[in-house]
Amino acid sequence: MKGTKLLAAAEAISIAESIDEWHGLMKVLLKCLSVLPIPLEIQSSLRTAEVYWSDDSTLSTGDLEAAKLGTWDYLDSFPTGADLKSREGRTARALLCVTEPGGDIEMRSMTADWFAAMIWNES
Repeated sequence: MKGTKLLAAAEAISIAESIDEWHGLMKVLLKCLSVLPIPLEIQSSLRTAEVYWSDDSTLSTGDLEAAKLGTWDYLDSFPTGADLKSREGRTARALLCVTEPGGDIEMRSMTADWFAAMIWNES
C-alpha cells in the first residue's frame, strides 16, 4: 500500500466521522498496526496511541509524548542503522507515526509515505 492510499482512506474516515484529517490518518495507521506483530517492549506505546486517538480519550499530549519516548528507547537498543534492517525496528519506526499529536497537509503526506515505507517498503 502506498502513502497516497493511506491518505485517501484517512480522508474518507475524516469525512465519515467528522474529524480532522490528521486524526483520520492516525486511525488508518493504527488499524494497519493492529494486525502486525508488535514487539513486547513497545506494546504499551501502541496501547497509549490507540487510547489517545479513540473518540472518548482522556489522555493528554503528554501521554502521547511518553509513548513516543518509550518507542525511541526501544529503537535506541538497536545498533546504529540495524533497526531499519529488521521487521521489529521498522514496525517501531512506523509506530512513531501515531505518536505525533498533529500535523499539517505536508506532515500528513510525509507521515503516510514514511509509514508505507516502514511497513510495506514502499513510498
